[in-house]
Amino acid sequence: MALEQVLFVHKDIDVFRIPPRSGAGGWRSGEWRVADKIFTGRCRVVAQGEKLEVRLEDVSSGELFGVAPVPPGQAHIAVEQATDSSRNFVLRLEDAASRRHAFVGVSFAERSTAFDFNVAISDHERQQKRAAEMARISAAADPLAAATASGVVPEAAALFRPTTDLSLKAGETIKITVKKKEAALADGESFLSRLAHPAAASTGSSSTGSRLMPLAPPPGQPTTAAGGFGAALAPPPGSGFAAAAPVPPQQPPRPQQQQGTAAVDLLGLDAAVPAQAALAPPASSAPTAAEGWATFE
Repeated sequence: MALEQVLFVHKDIDVFRIPPRSGAGGWRSGEWRVADKIFTGRCRVVAQGEKLEVRLEDVSSGELFGVAPVPPGQAHIAVEQATDSSRNFVLRLEDAASRRHAFVGVSFAERSTAFDFNVAISDHERQQKRAAEMARISAAADPLAAATASGVVPEAAALFRPTTDLSLKAGETIKITVKKKEAALADGESFLSRLAHPAAASTGSSSTGSRLMPLAPPPGQPTTAAGGFGAALAPPPGSGFAAAAPVPPQQPPRPQQQQGTAAVDLLGLDAAVPAQAALAPPASSAPTAAEGWATFE
């Protein structure tokens, strides 16, 4: 006896009593009325070998409300999607004892849930077709030819191809060429030290003229004549350009003082005072003879 596999489960689904189909155009969920809702529970898609069922159950007690058996290869008979909505389906419920059936409408709240429900049924039907095709290929007189001509399982031809012996025979050898790695850095040597000493960077190189030039100094940093960081870059050999002399950093211009005036801003005043008055020495506070005072020596 095959094991049961739960392919899909959803705990909240609405079941409606629907009117008879009016024509061959399909079922329309717009004709379903809210007052005709007869059940709200759980929906499960259960597979057992070739057998597939859509079960409507009570969430709390697990009591079975109805079963929609899906015939092999005829899923459209038991489960049919509504023509005006991708969330609504019509199930063909069947009584196992009396073989009587009835059509009910089921509605999912989310389109993603309805999509998963539809995919679970179609995937099971596709797997059953592949299993039946593999059984037919295996029972054929020439399985390789049958698998090659099969349109359902085209990759089955790889299972029936004759195996090839790829093992080494006596006296056969394999030669593997491994590329040598470049010389590793010595202990205590770093990439920056090679930049500071370009001669050491050419060690292990195939060409004798390959040398690493020192890094250019950051903007605003003065250059040095000793080389390394902060040293000016030399022009390449044979370029015909001479090394440019380092340009000294420019000093910011000093503000020019206006002639004839001096700004006085001791108490927050912005008035301009003549330069002679501003630069004149302060008058002596000692009294003079002209003021009527006697002078003692």
